[in-house]
Amino acid sequence: MTAILEFVAALFVFAGALLVLGSAVGLVRFRDTLSRMHPAAKPQVLGLVFVLFGAGLRIVPHVDLGMLVVTAIVAVCTAPVIANRVGNLAYRESVEDGTITHEAPPALETPTGDDEARDR
Repeated sequence: MTAILEFVAALFVFAGALLVLGSAVGLVRFRDTLSRMHPAAKPQVLGLVFVLFGAGLRIVPHVDLGMLVVTAIVAVCTAPVIANRVGNLAYRESVEDGTITHEAPPALETPTGDDEARDR
């Protein structure tokens, strides 16, 4: 029974490590802050929760299990809030530099002769 439990714990730790690695690759590959917000928040936190769950399976009767649960709860509760605040700040800064505008793109203009042919 313990060999199966250790194998399952190792699978969770490995899956969590793969998610954190994918998050790190996403952080390196994406260009701007707004694009980096997704890999910085979602897969990284899920990977951390998987690693903590695998560690929790490994030390299940020990008293330190409560600390792993508290760590997972804090990570799940704070990561979306931090990502939202950083995303709002990056968006506000990019609007102020002019890289993102709220203006609509210019409409396509048609030549003057095509309007009469199109109305027929």
